[in-house]
Amino acid sequence: MSPLRLALAPAPEPAALEASAHGLGARLEAELDALLTLSPTGFAITVIVVLALAWALARLGPLALRTAWRLGIDPRHRLAILGSFARLAGLLLGIAGCLRPILSRAPTLGGLLALLTAALIAAAAPTLLRNLGAGLGLMTRARLREGDLVEVGDIQGTVLDVGLLRVSLRSAGGGVTHVPAADFDRLPVIVGSRRAAAPIEIQAEVDHGLDDAELERLRRALWCSPFRRAGTEPSVRVDASGTRLELSLDTWAPQAGVEIEQHLRALVGHSARREQDPPPPSQLIEEVRA
Repeated sequence: MSPLRLALAPAPEPAALEASAHGLGARLEAELDALLTLSPTGFAITVIVVLALAWALARLGPLALRTAWRLGIDPRHRLAILGSFARLAGLLLGIAGCLRPILSRAPTLGGLLALLTAALIAAAAPTLLRNLGAGLGLMTRARLREGDLVEVGDIQGTVLDVGLLRVSLRSAGGGVTHVPAADFDRLPVIVGSRRAAAPIEIQAEVDHGLDDAELERLRRALWCSPFRRAGTEPSVRVDASGTRLELSLDTWAPQAGVEIEQHLRALVGHSARREQDPPPPSQLIEEVRA
């Protein structure tokens, strides 16, 4: 219908408006009666199952992706977008699964309640919505990936995790900083190359030549080092005699070079003493600090 016809169309009769309002009221009343027949136990079980599935999808998807990265699959982290989609799918599954039992019985009333709830959340927690919107933007655009060097405002670190509401960064001192996702839209952000890791190299000597099993044990210990930067490969080189080693490790903590060198020498010492398993990282850090 053209705008001219709409302007010249006669106004609806009051009786028609009253009938329409009466019909809407009757529909809402019928939907409310349908909701009252909903079994609380069945609804609670449905919500619990849906939330459990959504949580598993949002957690296990990124976990499987990080495990694949640790195994050397996708070394450039091009599949990082899949982890973001898994989290987003978990969020949508949780919302849709919880609303489906209500909307299937009361679509009009359920829609009104959903809009009212969204308005209340927007009024009560605007920061939460801003972080959620910024987090969704970061995840879907794959702007940040695990292992990236990031500087946001006065905060610097290596990306550990990109979540829906915040981004976790590993600082140079070894701590973890959780930055609200909205800060990546509000503050200037500098993203460095994941290849720009700071290498730490040492030379060490052992009393006896290390056999293949001991060298492999040393490489595994370097791979599991808490100072190794994600997505990088440690290096172990041995001279002809087998008693002189050259170790190289790309680290996320270039400011702690002396501590990391002591940590690497401690790993060499444990491997040279023919221990079956390398000590846990916490024990090594305590030895270094002592």
